[in-house]
Formats: sequence, C-alpha cells, structure tokens
Amino acid sequence: MFYVNDFVAESNLNGTRPRYVHIFQALLQKQRITMKKNMSSERDRSADDDPRKRGANRRPDETDQGPILVAIALLIFIALIIGLFVTSVYGDDNPPAETPAPVVNQENDPYKNWKPPATPEIVIESPISPEQSKQIAEKWGVEIISLSLTAANYMIDFRFKVLDVEKSKIFFDQRVKPYLLVERSHAKLPVPMAAKVGAFRATNRGKNIKPNKKYYMVFGNPDAHVKSGDKVTMVIGDFKAEHMTVR
Repeated sequence: MFYVNDFVAESNLNGTRPRYVHIFQALLQKQRITMKKNMSSERDRSADDDPRKRGANRRPDETDQGPILVAIALLIFIALIIGLFVTSVYGDDNPPAETPAPVVNQENDPYKNWKPPATPEIVIESPISPEQSKQIAEKWGVEIISLSLTAANYMIDFRFKVLDVEKSKIFFDQRVKPYLLVERSHAKLPVPMAAKVGAFRATNRGKNIKPNKKYYMVFGNPDAHVKSGDKVTMVIGDFKAEHMTVR
C-alpha cells in the first residue's frame, strides 16, 4: 500500500494520470474500508470477552428469562397440589346425606326379652359349725369367716370380722404368737415373720381396729403339709378353736 501511494503521488507531479492509477485508487479505498470494518469487529469482540463490559454491551431484550419461567411453573404446580390435598381432606361442602339405620321391628326381635345371666353368688363355707361360731362371737367378739389354702398351698389364710372391739383385742395383740395345730400330725404352724413387713397379721399398734370390719391372719404351711379338708386347732393366747376345717 505504501508503494501504491508513492506511485500515485509521482504520477500527479508529472501531470500524467494513467488509467490504471484510477484502478489502484479504487482498490486502495476498498482496502481502507475493509480495514476499518476489521478494526471495529476486533473492538467489539474484545468488549464481549471482557466480563466487566459484557453486561454493559448487552441489550435489554437479551436478558435470560429461563429461571423466571421455571419459578412460575413451579409455583403453579405447588398451587395445584395444595388444591388437591385440601379437596381430599375436607371433601365437598355438601356431603351426601347419611343413610338412616334400618328400623328393627321390636315385636319380632328375638333378643327383646334377653337379660344377662345373674352372677353366681360365691358362698364361703365356714370352717366351724354354726353352734361353735355363735359361741366364739359371744365370748370373743369375732365372726369366723374362712380358713383356706393360698399361695400355691404354702400358706393358710384366716379371715374374720370384728363384732366387738374390746372382746377381740386378743386377736391383735402383737405379744401373742398365734399358731395352728394340725390334728393328724400335731405339727405347729406359726405366723411367718418378714424382715421388713413384720408378722403376716393385723395388729392394734395404731389402735385403728373398727367393728364390722374384716381382718386377716396368715399361717405358714411348709411343704404344703396341710391339705384341703384337714382339721386344725387354732390357738391365739387364751383363744382356742378346735376341729376347724381347712378349705
């Protein structure tokens, strides 16, 4: 290009302007325009590669709208799910009317006169005869209720009811040691004594004995020595009841 310019200038000085000079000038002008376009393209490309100028050169319509559309679609989906859940839980505002229960004809009802069976009364058989029970009640102020095996037949449970507190004090005196005398073997069966609980019997230590109240006394029966139906004699101080039947 330098040589072409010199050649054109020299031709103007000589006053000669050959035809091919015009052709060189046209080519030179076209080359200048092409170079300007190339330089402009290089500047634009460098601006696009620069992160600081990339946002400034971006046009408003080139904003990335992809995340916004995804967020809108997600919100619509969540709204649909909530609507379906509310409908399934609460149902329709106008639920169908309940079907009335069928009317049972009471005249033909087979269970009309049905009544639960009466609870059988448990009769506790007294271990002594009625005459002996009456004598004990008048003299000692107690009613003998039962004398039965318990704790897998390793203990004998004695139950009685207080009728007169003053007459029955011998049954609660902790100084007296009650025992059963087995008539067939003459073995003595005392009231067991536990380390923390004490004797297995009621005492009047707190002076809380009340009339018409039932009390207990438990005798030991090691090796299940006494069997159901055996006869024993109960001894509590001066009190003595013979031929008592163990149930």
